[in-house]
Amino acid sequence: MAEVAKSFRDFRPRAEVIRNVEAVPTVFPWYDHVTGVGGHPIGRFTLLHGPSAEGKTEFALGVGLSFLRRAHFFGLVDAERTTTDAWVRSLMGDLADHPGFSALPVGTYEQVRAGVRDFADRVAEARVRGRLHPDTSALVVVDSIRKLVPAKLWDALAKATAADAGESKPKPRGRFGKKAPIGIDGIGGRAGQIKAAMNAAWVDELIPLLADTRTAMIVITRETANDDDAWGARDWRTGGGSALFYEASLDVRVLRSWTKARDEKTVIGEKHRLEVWKTKVAGKEEKVPAAAFHVANGADGRTPGFDLPRDLIEMGSEIGVVTRAGWVRLGDLAIGHGIEDAVVAMDRDPDLLAEVERVVRAASERSWVASRRV
Repeated sequence: MAEVAKSFRDFRPRAEVIRNVEAVPTVFPWYDHVTGVGGHPIGRFTLLHGPSAEGKTEFALGVGLSFLRRAHFFGLVDAERTTTDAWVRSLMGDLADHPGFSALPVGTYEQVRAGVRDFADRVAEARVRGRLHPDTSALVVVDSIRKLVPAKLWDALAKATAADAGESKPKPRGRFGKKAPIGIDGIGGRAGQIKAAMNAAWVDELIPLLADTRTAMIVITRETANDDDAWGARDWRTGGGSALFYEASLDVRVLRSWTKARDEKTVIGEKHRLEVWKTKVAGKEEKVPAAAFHVANGADGRTPGFDLPRDLIEMGSEIGVVTRAGWVRLGDLAIGHGIEDAVVAMDRDPDLLAEVERVVRAASERSWVASRRV
């Protein structure tokens, strides 16, 4: 049998082709915990959505920051054109000027598609040629896919509507003989249909491209109310066509609430809930695993940006290695009297912060490794 297997021209030994999921640890330890692989998976496509202004871009920038911290590449496609340099710097600090951080000037849908392929191919080629470390990977974020306009869209629409006009069948009419709705785009929703078809074709191209070049990709898409779900399983749906959801390795939803100071009046930051509605990278411990991350706004005198100390306290409490009864403790180590004091203590003492993160991440890894053995 072994002799015959060696004679195959195209098939290779399983271990050379099928590998475990690789991941880059992020600045969001709780997210790394619920993915089950210790970070954001590379070589995979992730769909990100949520209500408007709930933290999708913040989260995506945080994942990008994580890639840069570990000497990987980060490419941003700001199709929304709402991300400012000042905001990026407030979240990323000095890494906003990292040489591996680049952005694509957005033109047409086709131009972005070609740019993403070139980005992934060049990183992979540089690895092969020895110009980069063999473990170097890359992340692309598209924010958002709804804003990508195909160059030939209107030509296609013109042909489609002309074909409609030439049909011999009577046009559908609404109730009481009124004209039927013609869609939000004014042409029967055909713009959305064409974009969905193009998205499906792009995802078909992306799946092997990302895997072969070891590139991660996050696509942000629109979320709208779902009035069709009679059973109440979820009250939202994502735009861009069904292929985006069905082909994604991860489907992540972002929701926001406010973090307040001791006086319960002053808003000192944001808390963002991350719901993993679909995963192909690890098993689920519950139906919809959830994580959270915090962002400080500086109103309490702390430095604005991603709030790792608060993340570690809440996550550590969730997995049972941090207690919050009066004093916040990590085992026998007293961190601070109450959450606010503990957060400030970790801000002031980088060694303490590093130790808390080490212990919390180690406990997280033990839990998801153990769950795989069950």
